[in-house]
Amino acid sequence: MIRQLLGYFSLCMCLAANADELTVVAGWDKPPYVITENHSGFELELVNTILKELGHTMTPLYVPFGRSARQLENGVADIVLTLRAEHLVSDSLLSDVYVAYQNSAVSLASRNIVIEDATDLLPHTVLAFQTARDVLGSEYHSAVSNHHCYSEIASQERQVKMLLLGSVDVAVMDRNIFTWLRSQLPAKFQKDVVFHDLFERSEYRAAILNTELRQQFNAQLQRLKQDGRYQKLMNKYYLSYSTPSTD
Repeated sequence: MIRQLLGYFSLCMCLAANADELTVVAGWDKPPYVITENHSGFELELVNTILKELGHTMTPLYVPFGRSARQLENGVADIVLTLRAEHLVSDSLLSDVYVAYQNSAVSLASRNIVIEDATDLLPHTVLAFQTARDVLGSEYHSAVSNHHCYSEIASQERQVKMLLLGSVDVAVMDRNIFTWLRSQLPAKFQKDVVFHDLFERSEYRAAILNTELRQQFNAQLQRLKQDGRYQKLMNKYYLSYSTPSTD
């Protein structure tokens, strides 16, 4: 036991001696995952906790989600959040899965829209989050690639507002983001919707340039899952469908 404690304190001293201020790139406002106003949200708080316990400090940098991966190429970022191999990032740079989104096609209940597969989107105006066509599977990609009434935008708040005002027929986005953003809007936006579950959960990783830091990040992430702090953080932000299926 004493030997284990000495090893732990030696590790802490080593980490403190090599503490860095790390630039962490995240997509613009995606509450409850990323809340830019006060640098909070599930993803930012999780990563900040991990880095703090590894002896580092975090400086968040917010960019449109579609530009996140580019920050690796231009040397701006130490860590980029919410990435997958489909974002054309080398798998060797990606951490273990740390968060999962449950994307859905969302429509107003009053419109009685039936959507059972991606091809059912074709008669409707569709507004999706940036990179949706690249990360939501081949069937979705094929369905929307030649769809003239399909768009992707950075502002997910705008997605929610346009759907609830009836400006578009369908919004493609994560359930938790939709629910959170709708709850912040005035009464006129509080309309019943239908979630059409067309998609598997989208599991995301962090791109971390430094190999040693990536390994330490993965190990600390596993500790947070094992000691219950990961689930506690999920509960804080009222997340559902967000626990990664793989460690």
